[in-house]
Amino acid sequence: MNLNSFGLSDIGLSRANNEDVWVALPEIGFFALADGMGGHQGGEIAAREAVEHLVKTIKKVKCDDCLELIIELRHAIEKANQWVYKLGKKTENLNGMGTTLCCLIWAKDVIVYAHVGDSRIYRYRNKKLELLTQDHSLLAKWLKTGKESSTPFPYKNVITRSIGTTQKANPEIAICPHEPNDLFFLCSDGLSDVLSVEEIEKIIHASPDLQTTSERLIEKAKIKGSSDNITILMVHAPSLS
Repeated sequence: MNLNSFGLSDIGLSRANNEDVWVALPEIGFFALADGMGGHQGGEIAAREAVEHLVKTIKKVKCDDCLELIIELRHAIEKANQWVYKLGKKTENLNGMGTTLCCLIWAKDVIVYAHVGDSRIYRYRNKKLELLTQDHSLLAKWLKTGKESSTPFPYKNVITRSIGTTQKANPEIAICPHEPNDLFFLCSDGLSDVLSVEEIEKIIHASPDLQTTSERLIEKAKIKGSSDNITILMVHAPSLS
């Protein structure tokens, strides 16, 4: 599978530890990113355990049919959710830990992608950046109502779905076709909370490679005051020429 990928994570400006985890397996076309939450290092553990458990299941998947992949990906995410949920329940200081998750499988003609929480997946094609996922958060729900307010929304960082906090994760799964030279871009909210689609798009367009793009995006997010961990995972399909 001829894919280029690059991942980069930064602890950010004010966090004591990094609770973001990412994995890139270009040989099987699987990429995932998780943003943990919970005290006593619970967020870090939840994110790591979710991603590791997800990878174990995905590595056993042999099909390439998109409908079968949707079923397999849903099963793998729910299995990882159960693992993290049970681990939190049986370990006192980890009770209530959880994590967001976004991931994709690069199949023959399509991308099968999924998310739980507010970690995002974007697609950059023909110099345009498009957000493929919709945050599972109270803020996203409020924005859908179309209401206006003179004060900032007070529950901006409250997510409505996560891995490990309930017995069912209920991931949102979709497919989209991929084309030569497509760039798929996964990130945690440490980036997306402070950079607009237009700002991200501009940096991608002006950068020569995935590493430079990632470094510039993280630098820009920190300049704009992101206080969270910042993680980026990029997947690029080279052009046919």
